[in-house]
Amino acid sequence: MRTIIIATLLASSLSGCVVTSTSTLVDAASLVGYAASGVKSMTPNAPANPIVYNKDPIREICIEWNGAVALSDFVPSLQGELQKHGVQSRVYDAGTQVLACPVTLTYTGYVKWDTKVFSDAYSPYLTFAALTLRRDGRVLGSAQYRMGSFGQDKWATIGEKLGPLVDALLPGNPSIIADNSPENRTIGNGY
Repeated sequence: MRTIIIATLLASSLSGCVVTSTSTLVDAASLVGYAASGVKSMTPNAPANPIVYNKDPIREICIEWNGAVALSDFVPSLQGELQKHGVQSRVYDAGTQVLACPVTLTYTGYVKWDTKVFSDAYSPYLTFAALTLRRDGRVLGSAQYRMGSFGQDKWATIGEKLGPLVDALLPGNPSIIADNSPENRTIGNGY
């Protein structure tokens, strides 16, 4: 008992707050709280200095293909994030002229490789991404993602990393939440 009191006094003299209890239930609840705050810190960082010049809603975007980004799910993830804002998109080859598509999106991304915990296989992960939105060649907005300084968001999905960028670039397009509840589904000919 004397050791516990001395340890508590020493720990409470450090910067921070120490709460000890005799209840394992309180200790368990405290541990869950620490775990939840740890998981929250693993989410991707907010966009780095997004710049948006136009806040009008956008309904269609053409994405210029960048073959240098070596992630097969980059563009599909980007398109999924655009769809969450009600924006349809199509991809065109770099260097070709886009007809009937006044709003274009260019992107770049840097990828590194590492092994996940309990795995020997190397997997790619996104460390940096930049999106630039243009209308008729004029910049409408730009946003960047950078991996956290401690790499806490290293294994977050591409969508989780690109989502905040798309949110920042499309302030005039509110997020659309899909409602697939049974009362909002129609079957057959509308009944």
